[in-house]
Amino acid sequence: MELGNSNIKSGFQASSKDSKPFGIELAFVTENIEQTWTQAISAGATVLEEIETKVWGQKVGYLRDPNGFLLEICTPMH
Repeated sequence: MELGNSNIKSGFQASSKDSKPFGIELAFVTENIEQTWTQAISAGATVLEEIETKVWGQKVGYLRDPNGFLLEICTPMH
């Protein structure tokens, strides 16, 4: 937060796990979604939506990082 305040002179909106996530996400595509999912949780992420297989065949799950940012972990679309 301190670095953000020093870099963005006009200020910024801080993300927080205590509020709803922003309407944007960081998406990480992986062939081994279960391993990546477990690693992210071990690093402090929390589950927002469990992994599910979408109707188009892609596996997708949503996490929040320790700062509250929305993370999508997904398999490639083939």
